[in-house]
Amino acid sequence: MSVFQADSVEITILVENWVDMLLPDLDLGDGGHCVRSGLIDHFDSRMTPPQAENGISLLVRARSGRHESVVLFDAGLTGTVLLHNLRVLEVDASQIQHVVISHGHPDHYGGLYSFLDTLHRPMPVSTGSGAFLPRYAVMGDGRTAAYYNQTFTIDGVERRGGLPVLSGGALDLGCGIYTTGFIPRSVPFEGPVPPPADHAPGLYQVRSDGTYGLDEVLDEQGLVIDVRDAGLVVLTGCAHAGVLNTIDRAREICGPRPVTAVLGGFHLGFPTTPRENVDLTAAGLREREVSHVVPMHCSGLHTHTAFSREMPERYVQPAVGTVLRFGL
Repeated sequence: MSVFQADSVEITILVENWVDMLLPDLDLGDGGHCVRSGLIDHFDSRMTPPQAENGISLLVRARSGRHESVVLFDAGLTGTVLLHNLRVLEVDASQIQHVVISHGHPDHYGGLYSFLDTLHRPMPVSTGSGAFLPRYAVMGDGRTAAYYNQTFTIDGVERRGGLPVLSGGALDLGCGIYTTGFIPRSVPFEGPVPPPADHAPGLYQVRSDGTYGLDEVLDEQGLVIDVRDAGLVVLTGCAHAGVLNTIDRAREICGPRPVTAVLGGFHLGFPTTPRENVDLTAAGLREREVSHVVPMHCSGLHTHTAFSREMPERYVQPAVGTVLRFGL
C-alpha cells in the first residue's frame, strides 16, 4: 500500500506513433481532462507542429501540496524527435528530476543520450539490469538485426551525466509516482510467445549466464501514479509483460485502488501476438474496471479499432501533444 499520493497528475505525450491535429479536447469526468494540440497549431505559420515516430515518451508531472515530481518515462526512438517535441510543446526539460527507461529496446531509450546531452547536471536514469544485455531480432524473411541495443550501455549513460539506477523492485519517485520494478507474469495469455523452433522469427537475448534464447524482456518496468481522489494512472512502455499484469503489479504496490487510466504500448500489434489477445485484453480491462484506456505505440490498428468499437466510453485516441490531467 502506497503511503504518499499525488493530488493531481499531468501526462504529456511527447513521442508517439502518430500526430492528429483534428482530435477534440475531452472531458473525461471525475476531474479528468484530455487536452489536444489543435488545428490552429498546425495552420498558424508562427507555430511549429510536433513530429511522430515509432517510439514512445511520456512526461509525468505529479503534484502533492506545494511539492512536485517530474519524471520522463521513456525517450522515444531518436533524439531528433524527442528534442523537437520538447521544444515545440514548450516543455522545460530542466524541471525533469528522473528518467525511467521501461526496457532496453531502441524505441524506448533511443533519444536518451541526446536528452542527457542537453542537461548540465547529473540525472538519475532508472532501468532494469537486463536492459543492457545483447539483443537480437530475427525476421520472417531470414534477416537478422544483430546486437541492436549495442549503443545502450551503463558506460554510455554515465559518460553523458546519467546516473544508472538498476532495480528490480519498485522505486518511490515522489508525489505518488512509483516504478513497478519487475512485473510478474500471472495472466495466462500475456507475455512473450515462445518461438515454435530454435531461431524462428522473434526477439532473442544473450542472458546473463551466457545462454541465448527468447527475449522475455524481464527488465521491463512500468510506472504508476497514485492520485488521491482519482485512483491509479498506469503507464506501460511496450507491455511485453502484459498490460493486465502491469495493472495487477501497480495494485500490488499501491493497494486495491480503482484504475482511472492505463496508457502506453500494449504489445498487441506485433505479428507474433495472437489476434485473440485483443479481445482477451479488452475483457481483462473491463474486469479490472479501468475507466480510461489509451493504447499507444505497439498496440496495433486492430486494437484501436476493437477498443473504439467495443468500449467507446473508455477508449481515448492518443496523439503527440495530448495532455491528460487527473485529480484536482
